[in-house]
Amino acid sequence: FEATQRINPGENPGTWMLTTIGAGQAERGFDYAASYAKSKLREEALEKIEELNSQASDENLISFSSIYATSLRTQFREMRKRLRTIYWRNTGYNNGRLIIAAMIALLFGTVYVSSPTPKNESDMMSRVTSIYVTTTFLGVTALNTILPVFEVERNMFYRHRAARMYKEITLISAIAVVEIPFLMISSMIFCVCWYFMARFSLDAGSFFLYYLFIFLNNAAFAFVGQMLISLTKNQTAAQGFGAMFNGMSSLFSGVLLQPQSIPAFWKFAYWLFPGHYVLEGLLTSQYHNDNTPIEPTPGSPYWKFVGEQCGDQSGCTGTAEDFIFATFGGNFRFSHLWYDALYLLGLSLAARVISLWALIKLDYLAK
Repeated sequence: FEATQRINPGENPGTWMLTTIGAGQAERGFDYAASYAKSKLREEALEKIEELNSQASDENLISFSSIYATSLRTQFREMRKRLRTIYWRNTGYNNGRLIIAAMIALLFGTVYVSSPTPKNESDMMSRVTSIYVTTTFLGVTALNTILPVFEVERNMFYRHRAARMYKEITLISAIAVVEIPFLMISSMIFCVCWYFMARFSLDAGSFFLYYLFIFLNNAAFAFVGQMLISLTKNQTAAQGFGAMFNGMSSLFSGVLLQPQSIPAFWKFAYWLFPGHYVLEGLLTSQYHNDNTPIEPTPGSPYWKFVGEQCGDQSGCTGTAEDFIFATFGGNFRFSHLWYDALYLLGLSLAARVISLWALIKLDYLAK
C-alpha cells in the first residue's frame, strides 16, 4: 500500500512491522484490514480459491510419502551437527568431568607413588579398595552430571516432535555418537594419571583392558542417567532413582560384600547391577598371571587358600593372582572378562532402547 512507510536500512523488521500497523498506539492510522477487504487483490484471491475448490479430486490431492520433511539420514546428520556444537559450547559440563577424572586419579594415585609393589594382604586390599572407590566416583559423576544436560535436550525434543522436525531415534543415536568421544577422552585422562601412579602392569594389553572397562563403566552410567531422565518427570526424580542405582551397584559390587557372603535373596542384585562386572574386569585384567608374592594375614580367606595349596598354614606365601581368586571366593576369574565387557555393552544398549521407548511414549510437557 502506498501509505506504508518504507523500512530504513538496518532497522529491525519486527520493530518496523509493529510501528507500521500502529501496535500499542491509541490511533492506528492506516487501516490495512479495511483496505485489503476492498482491494482487487482480495477479489483475485477469492476467485482463485473457488477455481481450485471446483477442480478438487482424488487425483490432484496433495500427499506426502513421509510426515517428515527430510530423510532419516539427513535428520541424523543435522542433529549430530547441532548436538556437537551444543557439547562443544557446554564447557561447564565437559571441562567439569575431565577435571574430576584427573583429580580422582591424582588424589588416589599419590597414595601409591612411594609403595610401588604390594607385599602383603593389606597392600593388596588397599589397591582393590582404591579401584572400587575410583570407579564408583567415576560412575556417580557420569550419571549425575549428564542429568541436567539431557533434560534440556529432552524438553526441547518434545517441542520439536510436535512440529514433526525429526524422529525420536535421531536424537537417541546422535547424542550417543556425540557423547562417546568425550567419554573416551575423560576415561583416558583418568587411566593415564591413575594407572601408572598405582604401578600397575606396564604391559600394553593390561593397560588397554583397564581403559576399556573404565570407558564401559562411564558409558553405562552416563546412558543410564539419560534413561532415567527419559523415564521421569524432572531431574529431581531422576537423581532419586540414580542414587538408588548407584547405591545398589556399589553395595553388591563384591568389595563391601564379597560374592560368597551375599545372602541368597540378594544374589539377583549381584548379577543385575554393573558394579561387580566392572570390578571383576579391572581386577582380573591386572592380576591375571601376576606372581608377585603376597604375605597372607592369619585367618583370612586368602590365608586359608594358601594353606590348602601348600599343606601348611605357616610360612606359606601366595601370589597376587591367588589373592584375587581367594578373596572373592573364586567368583572373579579372568575367563569371565569378555562376558563382563559384553554385559556392560548390553547395559548401555538397553539403556538406549529404553530411552527411545520413553521418548516415543511419554511427554512430561503435555498440558
